[in-house]
Amino acid sequence: MILIVDDEPDLRKVLSRSLVHHGYRVETAGDGAEAFDFLKSSDCKCMLLDINMPRINGVELLLLMQAEDIHIPTIVMAGFEDYDEAEMKQFSNVATLLHKPFQLDEALEAIKKYALPPSKS
Repeated sequence: MILIVDDEPDLRKVLSRSLVHHGYRVETAGDGAEAFDFLKSSDCKCMLLDINMPRINGVELLLLMQAEDIHIPTIVMAGFEDYDEAEMKQFSNVATLLHKPFQLDEALEAIKKYALPPSKS
């Protein structure tokens, strides 16, 4: 299962539809607090994570994950001015960084690298 965490409903919807179309199971969260609750009780294999969100932002969520020893390959989605890849790689869960705006194909390629193949159901 792939978790998409972003406070932009339209982006969550587009990413979710694309991933489901490619055979992945998908869940979504609108902020880091909702995502953290979900991560503690799920079989998440990969996460797409926005950085700038209300309540608990992406960096705070990464810190919480480290503190709770939650290890999930995370593809960070951030604006060019937010962070660079070297800054994000300091977090053990971060697999790669996608700068917004990105193409859906970029996200799919990153997920293929870090998540299990889609289910064949």
